Amino acid sequence: MILGISGSPRKMATEHILGVALKMLEEKGFKTHLFAMRGKNISPCRHCDYCLKNKECIVKDDMYQLYPLIREAEGFVLATPVYNGSMSAQMKIAMDRTRATLAAEPRSLRRKPGMAIAIGGD
Repeated sequence: MILGISGSPRKMATEHILGVALKMLEEKGFKTHLFAMRGKNISPCRHCDYCLKNKECIVKDDMYQLYPLIREAEGFVLATPVYNGSMSAQMKIAMDRTRATLAAEPRSLRRKPGMAIAIGGD
């Protein structure tokens, strides 16, 4: 499964374009799944090292919907709007919180291809 993660806090261009990219992958025979950060309650990483000792994140929030998808995925498409010259805060939080996935399964992201889509506006 190819996991698409939309880092937009709104249902706008980023989620739409990610959907188009995933549809193109489906047409090539890949199974896909779109995970939207929009509307999710996902807190920033506290870098408390709890995950290193306990193999899970101490913060129990909507990131627990994403963790199993990350482990199952064979590849990733990350899509973010460009805010202030960088990725959205939502995308940054999701990327930082993968630390718990890596603590639990250190090889969970190895040899999984990925691509990024950055959406600019105005």
